[in-house]
Amino acid sequence: MVKDKPRPAVFKIFLKTLKTRYQGWAALSHRLQRSESERFAMLDLSLILQYALAVVLVLLALLSTQLATLAALRYFRRERRPFVPVLPADELPRVLVQLPVRDEGALAVRVAAAAARLDWPADRLEIQLLDDGKAENHEELAEAVRRVVPAGLNFSILRRGERAGFKAGNLAFGLKHCDAPYVAVFDADFVPPPDFLRRTVPVLVADRGLCFVQARWAHANRTRNWLTRAQGLLLDSHFAVEQEARFRAGLPMSFNGTAGVWSRAAIDHGGGWTGDTLTEDLDLSIRCALKGWRSVMISDLEVPGELPETAAAWRAQQARWTKGHAQVARKLIPEIWTSAIPVWKKAVITAQICQFGFYLLAGASAVVSLTLMAMGVVYMATVAALGLAVTALGITASVSYLYLGQVMLGREQAPCLARSLLLAIVFPSGLVIANTRATFEAFTSRPMEFVRTPKAGARAIGGWRGRPELTVGLFLPLFAFAEQAWSAPFFMFAAAGLLSIGAMGWNDNSNALPARDPAPGISPGE
Repeated sequence: MVKDKPRPAVFKIFLKTLKTRYQGWAALSHRLQRSESERFAMLDLSLILQYALAVVLVLLALLSTQLATLAALRYFRRERRPFVPVLPADELPRVLVQLPVRDEGALAVRVAAAAARLDWPADRLEIQLLDDGKAENHEELAEAVRRVVPAGLNFSILRRGERAGFKAGNLAFGLKHCDAPYVAVFDADFVPPPDFLRRTVPVLVADRGLCFVQARWAHANRTRNWLTRAQGLLLDSHFAVEQEARFRAGLPMSFNGTAGVWSRAAIDHGGGWTGDTLTEDLDLSIRCALKGWRSVMISDLEVPGELPETAAAWRAQQARWTKGHAQVARKLIPEIWTSAIPVWKKAVITAQICQFGFYLLAGASAVVSLTLMAMGVVYMATVAALGLAVTALGITASVSYLYLGQVMLGREQAPCLARSLLLAIVFPSGLVIANTRATFEAFTSRPMEFVRTPKAGARAIGGWRGRPELTVGLFLPLFAFAEQAWSAPFFMFAAAGLLSIGAMGWNDNSNALPARDPAPGISPGE
């Protein structure tokens, strides 16, 4: 056997060096491959997020388009005036007036006194004060009400002893004690004028296809502060533009929970008041619309009401309304799309119910945009252009909608209109956190809690002091400037609303507005 000759030391060193370099090249190649893989993964994620953002922007554009369409309908459609026949005294029907209250104090007494002044034959009028408050306050309330209600009037004070179904349950409880064919509803902080029934009930008598007649809210305290001024503009446009446009175009309307009269036949046919949502008014309105019932808006009939005067009160009210709308959407959209009504009407009703989605979509848009900034992504040209277009459309539609409401009511020359208009656009942006949370709760079957809108003198709701809004309001523009300075102006709008609501919430805690004793001549509302 021939033995191998020993290898020279130089050759061994060469082999070792070659092996080391090969291992280094292999490691480098692996790192490059991994980096390339990560880069493609990041690219895929950025594309997915940009497509998601585009979808959100398109949905926001549809909501803005709905506002613009309602404004156009209100402006160009011919006025419709409901027929109000003059009924002989012996043909006036029986009417039930329901006053649902819950620990409302002097407001409950005042609305009882206003209901007692309604112009209607005493033998055909029944009034129910439906007390859902604490048991220890019931006798005191009953005694105070008896002092302001004239003798001989059919006035009953009912207490059911439980709060199942919230306001809807309270109204349904009252209906069990009366079979009058027409039912008027007033919340505790509304004051109906004496001729209210004379101007509404005959409309229902003349047209048996109507389920309800809705009057317009007025606001006695709209100049109390800048928050009430902004709310006044928002609600003016809801009634003078949206509700009136829907009535003129023959589209389904929503009952606003108070200051209206219902046909008892429509209530029963629609399934009655149900307490499985926080907006029983919208729920019953849509159920009746699906069964062919129509409704009427009487814009020149005002019922004075009072607006929430603190950020805490307004935030609680808007979160309750948003959650209620989301619950109705979850409950009724399947029924809407399986009903026999035309497809266009299904789409209109769905869009009407889903207006609450603005806050969820706005929040989603901000989260996706901030994520893309953190990733250092350069937007696709189409997505960037879409974002600019949707922003411009939203601002233009909102300003037009709000200003048209003032024009329709003859208030375009009102003092402080420009500033109030700006705040009516900024302040709702500050509700995005609370209303997004309310929407999630509606779709995750969280237990319902009816958070009553506090009256003047209330400091805050629960433990809220404005901290979440202040924190996010400061974070948004700072993060945007740090990542991509050009984008900061797009977040300033949302930040302004969050900081405004947060600051008012912080201030409300130590400077609550004084409670007012509502005299009979003052006209507040919810």
